[in-house]
Amino acid sequence: MPEKRKSRPRNKSNDTTLLTRDWIDAARKMLIRDGHGALKVDRLARECKVTRGGFYWRFKNQEDLQKRLLEEWRTTNTTPMLDALRSDGTPKERLDRTFHLWLEEKQFDPAFDRAIRAWAATSKKVAKVVHNMDNIRLEAFEEVYRDAGYSPMEAFIRARVTYFCQVGYYTLDIHESRKRRDELYAHYYVVLTGMSVPPEEIEKELRTSRVLSG
Repeated sequence: MPEKRKSRPRNKSNDTTLLTRDWIDAARKMLIRDGHGALKVDRLARECKVTRGGFYWRFKNQEDLQKRLLEEWRTTNTTPMLDALRSDGTPKERLDRTFHLWLEEKQFDPAFDRAIRAWAATSKKVAKVVHNMDNIRLEAFEEVYRDAGYSPMEAFIRARVTYFCQVGYYTLDIHESRKRRDELYAHYYVVLTGMSVPPEEIEKELRTSRVLSG
């Protein structure tokens, strides 16, 4: 009677060590670095140094991961923006908080936004998600401008100009130092919003001028 081949013990700990959060973080990095075409189960598993079984322990399939990744984008890149636009304070203060969120790039990841938009160019499902999120963001900007006293039509246009300007910054992959962006901030603020610069920004410019003048 032939001897039965002994099966190799499966390293279950290797499959299940990574949490769902770890997989999503890895997928996010891969999307930003290599594009949506790289989001394959085999490749992601190799990147994480685990087996395919580790992936299916956390996700139903590749589409499930993609849905989670889109949800990650909605949560991390839209929620902080909406929180700033709808926070307490004057319209000027709310816009100032939002613009600084863009400047600091801590709660808002422009590379992630750009990668999702590139993905949307090849997927109708992703494009629909992006379109819906853009409308939500635009409505929040429009609300701030209406609160600032602009007519409905002017609030609508200013919201578009402000938001499209920032999206264009990322789409065109414009690179400027933080120092340069800080220098331009007050001018962008006045042109985009039609409002005077917040007092704290004027004081910041004065301090900078004093340092430069010596």
